[in-house]
Amino acid sequence: MLSGCAALDGGDAAEPAPNGSAVVEPEDPATDAADTTQSIRVTANESVAGSEWSSLSAEYPRDSFTVDSVQHRDVGLGVDTNNDSEVDRELNETHISGVNNNDYSFTVELDSGYTLEDGDVIVVEYPGITNPSEAGEYTVAVTINDAQTENATVTIGDDAGD
Repeated sequence: MLSGCAALDGGDAAEPAPNGSAVVEPEDPATDAADTTQSIRVTANESVAGSEWSSLSAEYPRDSFTVDSVQHRDVGLGVDTNNDSEVDRELNETHISGVNNNDYSFTVELDSGYTLEDGDVIVVEYPGITNPSEAGEYTVAVTINDAQTENATVTIGDDAGD
């Protein structure tokens, strides 16, 4: 599933999230790209360290992106525990207790059984995003366990030649 991670499915290595930040990368950065997968990487900090990974939420700009509902099996989940750009702990649909969305955000709720450590890089791939019609940089708020929120910038259009 996590195609951007070398440890899984033989894909290319994912760039690590810089410490204390989040990264959002669209599979297809073209404007108006529909149902594209967006890969989110966020580094856990001390505010979630020692707690079970129970949720990840992403909130996109309200009037720009559309977030569709997806099946549990379509969401990719993993943790890079040693910051080497490879997922060391992969989770699957059996760890997901719910996937909730509205027009501009989603939340993946988990029974992961995984205790987060400071510096763990959480990786989530969500396949139901429609990009905005205007090229530009957009801010996405990414939240772990309702306790740590980081802002990430996603670039739409310019990298795709729009």
